[in-house]
Parts: sequence; structure tokens; C-alpha cells
Amino acid sequence: MAIREQITVDIATVAINDEYRVDLVQLSVVQDYSPEQARALADELRQAADLAEQALRDDEAERFARMRAATPRTISGEAVL
Repeated sequence: MAIREQITVDIATVAINDEYRVDLVQLSVVQDYSPEQARALADELRQAADLAEQALRDDEAERFARMRAATPRTISGEAVL
């Protein structure tokens, strides 16, 4: 009788950090990938970069809206200096 189990090990992970930058964490510093693995990793990096850019744009828009809301304005919308 034999017991077989397939174990998945992350050799690289991609995540977005608090500064809207893409983190790549690898199991070892020097790592070689098969062409399929390299493409999958590149796709994950591209997706994470797109998400980071979108999150940064959303955050900037929200900050601008908060800044604009905190500025005293006239009824017509002009800033009171």
C-alpha cells in the first residue's frame, strides 16, 4: 500500500504593500523558473502592478475629495481664502 500526497509550495509570492508598491518574495534569492512558471509569475506581477496603480489613483482621488471638502467654500463652490 502506498500513500501519495501532492503538496503545493509557493516558491514566489506577489503582493501589494502599504505604499502601493508590488512586493515579490521568493523562496530563495536565486531562483530559476520553467518558461510556464516565469509567464505565470510575470502575469501575477502585471496584475498586481495594475491593482497597485488603481489603488493609488483611488486613494489620491479620495484624499483630494477630503481636502476639497475641508476647504471652506461659498455657495457657488468658490474657495474662501
